[in-house]
Amino acid sequence: MRPGRRAVSFGTVVVTITLLLGAAPSAEAGPPPTLRLFAGTSTVEVERQPDGLVWVDPGTWIAAVGGGFELVLGRPDYQTPISVEQVDPRTGMVVRTLPTELLDGWFGMRDFLHVSVRDGRGRLVLRQAITFCPNGYTRARLSDEGPMTSSYPSFCGGNPFTRGMVWGIDDHWAVGAVSDYGLVFDAPGRRYRVRVWIDPAWVEALDIAGDGAETLVTVEVTGRGQPGSEPPRPLAPPGRPSASVPVVTTPDPMALPDLIALPAWGMSTYHRKGRDYLGFSATEWNEGPGTLVVEGFRGPDQDLMDAFQYFLVDGRPVGRTPIGHLEFHPAHRHWHFQQFTEYTMLDAHSGEVAVSGKQSWCLANTDAIDLSVPNANWTAFGGDLFTMCGGPSALWIREILDVGWGDTYSQFVAGQAFDITDLPNGEYYVRVHVNPAGSMLEGSTANNVEDRLIKLRGKPGYRRVIVPPWNGIDTEGGCYFCA
Repeated sequence: MRPGRRAVSFGTVVVTITLLLGAAPSAEAGPPPTLRLFAGTSTVEVERQPDGLVWVDPGTWIAAVGGGFELVLGRPDYQTPISVEQVDPRTGMVVRTLPTELLDGWFGMRDFLHVSVRDGRGRLVLRQAITFCPNGYTRARLSDEGPMTSSYPSFCGGNPFTRGMVWGIDDHWAVGAVSDYGLVFDAPGRRYRVRVWIDPAWVEALDIAGDGAETLVTVEVTGRGQPGSEPPRPLAPPGRPSASVPVVTTPDPMALPDLIALPAWGMSTYHRKGRDYLGFSATEWNEGPGTLVVEGFRGPDQDLMDAFQYFLVDGRPVGRTPIGHLEFHPAHRHWHFQQFTEYTMLDAHSGEVAVSGKQSWCLANTDAIDLSVPNANWTAFGGDLFTMCGGPSALWIREILDVGWGDTYSQFVAGQAFDITDLPNGEYYVRVHVNPAGSMLEGSTANNVEDRLIKLRGKPGYRRVIVPPWNGIDTEGGCYFCA
């Protein structure tokens, strides 16, 4: 339960307020918050499976309008049917009582959405009604005017003994309309039109505006291995970073991360298509005291997200600064932060001889490096990979590297591993450089570069690498990331 919210049974406070203040909020309070439907992308690209079927997330969203949207469901005993009221999240006052028959039990808003799919000739391929859960797992913060984290559970449902439930969408947040279900249909053609609309009964019950009750999305279908079109573009993203979080150039030192490069490790060589490669793993970590928080917001007709670093004190954002962009990675099907780390090979005279093509990241807490440092987050493993990585229809990304944690990537594919075909045997260094462009603000940059000595041996097609211990640590004996 959030601080300041009612802590008594459903309806008790409502009755008290009604007796003391009268029935409903005054006209000056404005219309109650409602919902709107919109498409995050005009075109979605999907791949046809061997059986001819496709699975489609059309990238449609439901957002709160006019404030936070909250529904409270409850029953005073097990003999009484479930009732549902829309409540003002700020005051707890009831703003609407909705018909019980609109509910799908504890599981959501019955037939809230309808979807139709038509092929290029206009023939109906699929039509279905969908129960909508405002507490859906797929969520997006539309601007930093909204709270840092969602206030509501990430599920709808209950068991035979459930007495009460709260569904909601925070102000300046949205929930995926179809993302938690997806659409599956046979797709022999190339192009399909998806229409999504809100049921008229819900439009009337929630006073939803006409332009927020329907949207269209084009689906482009490709076969396996076929080149696709460019990443989809947003139709009408409803939010941007706002003045509610000021731009700062000298943030509180306690809000700054300290990004540290660790030496490359887990190295091995391989031969492919006439070329020799050196694969490796690398870890960068955050010693704190501040958490690294990067958020991206997608603007109109942009294939990049504008990226901002946020500075938190006691878990609340006190400032931000622009730091570049997030880009959509077509091969990985998610968003990466550009220029987090740079990997290079140097010769014995510190001359650059090779550069890894890996230059963008989907940050996640993969390795606990030092959980004894101040402000370390002991339970940060993994994180929410949807919000950290997203997908083609994402409107917003939040990537986090918590205090005490590192992010490990392994480079063993062409374009990321070092091409050593033309390098003679001898001594080299693999350099890991975190924050190479200096775009992220941090407490120190003195520990951003780490060089690891290696020795190349062998003949073309049969190259091998010798990796001496680092500070007495043999990193190659128990490597879980080696090819």
